Amino acid sequence: MWITDNIKQPNNHLPIFYKKFKAEKALKKCLLKISALGIFSIRINGFKISDYFMPGWTNYNEYVNLCHYDLTGFITKDNLLEVTLADGWYSGRLGYVKRAKIYGDINALYAELDMEFFDGETRSLQTDNTWKVGKTNVLSSSFFDGEEIDFNYVDQRKYGELPSAKRLNKEIRFEKYDYEPVKRIGELFPTVIYQDKNLIRLDFHQNMVGFTSFTVKGKKGNKVTVKHAEVLNGDGSLYYENLRSVRAINSAYLSGNEDLFEPQFTFQGFRYVEIFKDGDTEISNIKGVVLSQEIDYDGNFECSDEIVNKIFSNALWGQKGNFISIPMDCPQRDERLGWTGDAQVFCNTAMFNADCNKFFANYLRLIQTDILPDGKIPSFVPFFIPVSVSTAGVPGWADSICVIPYVHYLHYGDKNVLKENLPYAVKHLNYYLSKCDKNYLLNIENAFGDWLSVRRYDDIDAISQCFLGLSSSLISKTYAILGDEENAKKYQEIFQNSKKAFRDNYLINGKIKGDSQTIYALSLSVGFVSADEIKESFVKSIRNADWKLTTGFIGVKYLLPALCEIGEVDLAYKIIKQTEYPSWGYTIEQGATTIWERWNGYTRENGFETPTMNSFNHYSLGSCVEWLYSHVLGVKLLEDGRVLISPSLSKCLDFARGECMTRSGKVRVEWEFIDNKFRLKVENQNVENIKIEIKDKNITLIEKTQNTIIIIAE
Repeated sequence: MWITDNIKQPNNHLPIFYKKFKAEKALKKCLLKISALGIFSIRINGFKISDYFMPGWTNYNEYVNLCHYDLTGFITKDNLLEVTLADGWYSGRLGYVKRAKIYGDINALYAELDMEFFDGETRSLQTDNTWKVGKTNVLSSSFFDGEEIDFNYVDQRKYGELPSAKRLNKEIRFEKYDYEPVKRIGELFPTVIYQDKNLIRLDFHQNMVGFTSFTVKGKKGNKVTVKHAEVLNGDGSLYYENLRSVRAINSAYLSGNEDLFEPQFTFQGFRYVEIFKDGDTEISNIKGVVLSQEIDYDGNFECSDEIVNKIFSNALWGQKGNFISIPMDCPQRDERLGWTGDAQVFCNTAMFNADCNKFFANYLRLIQTDILPDGKIPSFVPFFIPVSVSTAGVPGWADSICVIPYVHYLHYGDKNVLKENLPYAVKHLNYYLSKCDKNYLLNIENAFGDWLSVRRYDDIDAISQCFLGLSSSLISKTYAILGDEENAKKYQEIFQNSKKAFRDNYLINGKIKGDSQTIYALSLSVGFVSADEIKESFVKSIRNADWKLTTGFIGVKYLLPALCEIGEVDLAYKIIKQTEYPSWGYTIEQGATTIWERWNGYTRENGFETPTMNSFNHYSLGSCVEWLYSHVLGVKLLEDGRVLISPSLSKCLDFARGECMTRSGKVRVEWEFIDNKFRLKVENQNVENIKIEIKDKNITLIEKTQNTIIIIAE
């Protein structure tokens, strides 16, 4: 039974549901299964379960996650289970539409408590009208607008006198919650950069996602207000314009005693904070509580160049900040959507950085749920707005259903993920084929091209054709991995036909239509062209840009690996180390501690870009980090689970070292140049799973044990 609160009055506090129960004999196990239309917070006998924003975001029109908690260790003779509900994604404001109640207007709770005793007895308690419902001290809470708390509110409940919960007639499918929850993963401590009687302005020195926590004491009824922003204006005040309609304000009315201010049902993306207070209010113990999906970050990278190290750090913080239930595109403004294009370009970086096995398996289920009848993949999921030409079937975004499962397999070797997503990938490709002429030339209207590239190029059609080839190639590879050679051959033929169409229509004497860095890098990576035939034009496209990148969301993933493939390794290193605009280094010199949405989010000449689309924490352009793993360290994942170590060497770096988890266990790579010789050390639990190749070098084996290989190359 779904239950909801039966308290209807203006300015209502968030509801809290209570269930008292007994366990008067030896308990073997107590399992709580719980879900919500909204988001919940649980206390059992006063102990708070530390997960945030459960049960996560799904398409509530199709299913909702059912979460499982083992409460055995918290159960006593007399017990009290308390669950607070907030709007969350179900009935709170969502991006694009800028309105609330997209899925429904009544928040509801479902719970089932199953107890097993050592004497064999079992008991089951479910949500029904025996549950009581009261009010919390949280007046309101919204992801976009923040949370308001009234510490004056004293809960004087007497459980027998509280009203009963109300039954809600609701039919919705449950799916088991099967990935890591959002938790507190760290704390940051700020510097006061300005203070007067009524204002404290803080710098946390890192663009982060979470909330500001502090202890506050002041006159009863006094109000404290906390505002958040990513960057500062020139006069040192907080820059709010890029938040668009988001208020990002948390506030509290004080009790007169010492209050701990910690929001529970909202998050902000911020580096800077302003706390407004009455003059006699005392604030102490200020910290930034960092929230993210609780996944293991077992990858790391370090080299001799501090700009490159900072790029790695910025991308890592961007990943942490945007992994809140889904891979979001930005954590600060009124959007925070699961854009499929952003996810597919960054997924390899994300999986090198951390154990994203369950996280991306869940995201793929969201894509499966929202695929349209004609095979179009939505541009973001969960998908909750009317379909238009820009919201589904977009090349580079729709191909997420092919790219993410294949990359997932390389990292985790789970064929079930390939099997589950293959029918949807085929359906997606069939949509592409329905838009092709008889010669397999794709003609599609809703194409973004290389989104937010530095310059505009006439390359959109050619980019779309590349994604037709990429999807057909990955489907062919998937069938081959699953042992279906007939279908592998069929989709390889589609790839070859799409390749021929590309070459016949877009390639003329080594120059590709659009003449952009992206189209050269992408078509080479897909396998439509060879290094020899496009190298001259590719390098010229960079020289014409004064040896700087011009790529956007799509091209940035392919640029550096493609340069290494054509033998321009030093040029790849030169680009990533640059500090002039446009470059990652330029954003770092402007104070970036995460990856920006736009190369020109802020420039010295023009100030801030248009505030309608200018996130300063947007992981897409951080997809270059996969190159740090796969080309600088040289860690290349093979389909059979082995690892090829093949670094692209350049004296632009003195050394590089790092590690990542693979199907063959953790692989650690260290290399350095000593007296014009290259020394490489590789560590793994079984180096027989490791293959080493270094182009154009004579290799001398120095040491080989079960766990270590050391070579010298010159």
